[in-house]
Amino acid sequence: MDRLKNKVAIVTGGSSGIGRATVQLFAMEGARVAIGDVDAAGGEETARLARAAGGDVFFQRTDVSRASDADALVKAAVARWGALHVLHNNAYWAPTGLNVLNTTEEQWDRTQAVTLKSMYLMARAAIPEMLKAGSGSIVNMASVAGVVGSRNFSAYAAAKGGVVALTKSMATDFGKQGIRVNCIAPGPIATPAIAELRKDPQWLERQLNRLLLSDLGRPEDIAYAALYLACDESSFVTGLTMLVDGGATAH
Repeated sequence: MDRLKNKVAIVTGGSSGIGRATVQLFAMEGARVAIGDVDAAGGEETARLARAAGGDVFFQRTDVSRASDADALVKAAVARWGALHVLHNNAYWAPTGLNVLNTTEEQWDRTQAVTLKSMYLMARAAIPEMLKAGSGSIVNMASVAGVVGSRNFSAYAAAKGGVVALTKSMATDFGKQGIRVNCIAPGPIATPAIAELRKDPQWLERQLNRLLLSDLGRPEDIAYAALYLACDESSFVTGLTMLVDGGATAH
C-alpha cells in the first residue's frame, strides 16, 4: 500500500481492461488519478469503482489523438490537485485481422493517431508539469507486436513499434531532468477488447501455443507492471521495454 502516496497520475484508455485495472491499482496505492477516454460510460464506471474503494479519482472525456483534449486533461488534473507526477499512456485503437493490402488509409491513420500520436501529445502536455514537480514517470503501453511484429495487425504493430522508439527517445531527452520514461510490451491479455477473438478456438490455441505459461494474461498483470514503473521503486529504471508476455518472446 501507499506506493504512490501523494502522487498525481493520469491514465488514458481507462474505461475498461488494462486501463481500468491500472486506475484501480494506482488509486489503491494512494495516487489521485485522472482518467481520460472517449468512452464516457466506461470511464465514469471506472471512476465510480475506484471511488467506491476509497480512491480520489475523476473522469474527463478525452480524445487523446486531439491536442486540445490532451492539454485539457493535463490542465484539469493539475487544477484539481496542483501537480502531475505520473502519466500512463494506455489508449489505443486498431483494426483486427488486416495486413497492408487490406488496411484502408483511414484505418491506418486512425491507428497511428490514437495509438502513437496520442503518446506524443500527452507527453508534450505532461512533461512541463512534471518538470515543475521536480520529477516524473511516464509509462507507455507498447506490445509484443511492436517488438516482433504480428500477423495481420500491420497498422497496430507499426504504431507499437513507434511507441518503443518514442519511449527510448523521451528517456534520452529528459532523464537528466528527473523524468523517467518506460514502456510495457504485453503479450495476449484477456481484456474485453479481444473478447470476440477469444471465442475463436483456433485463435485461442495459437495464442496459448506461443506462451510458456498455461493461460492468457490478466489486466492486473499489466497494471502491476505499470505500478512498478510509476512508483519510486523503479527510480533507476528508464528507457526500458518491459516484456510481460507469458514467455511468448522467449523462444
